[in-house]
Amino acid sequence: MMVQVDRNIYSDTCISKCVYSLSGKIECKRMLNGNTETIELFSCREEINEDEIRQLFQQRLNDYKLREIIARDTKDIRTILYAKAFADCEDFSLEDVE
Repeated sequence: MMVQVDRNIYSDTCISKCVYSLSGKIECKRMLNGNTETIELFSCREEINEDEIRQLFQQRLNDYKLREIIARDTKDIRTILYAKAFADCEDFSLEDVE
């Protein structure tokens, strides 16, 4: 089965993570043509039909897209939290380790 993915909507990272997460169940062949990526999906297992493959692929693709959006939108907050968490580490010296 062939699935076309718009690279203007889904990044290469998002698609790659999706394909990798399915690699234990589904084999994928990726082909890029401009801003459209065509992905051939197939499974050697008879218990997985094309509808299930398409649904699973779309679900994972949307999951990684959402994770990408959340990571981008919370980047500044995470930076502030890291800075706050390690702010007191300036008093830390090598003598404390020994």
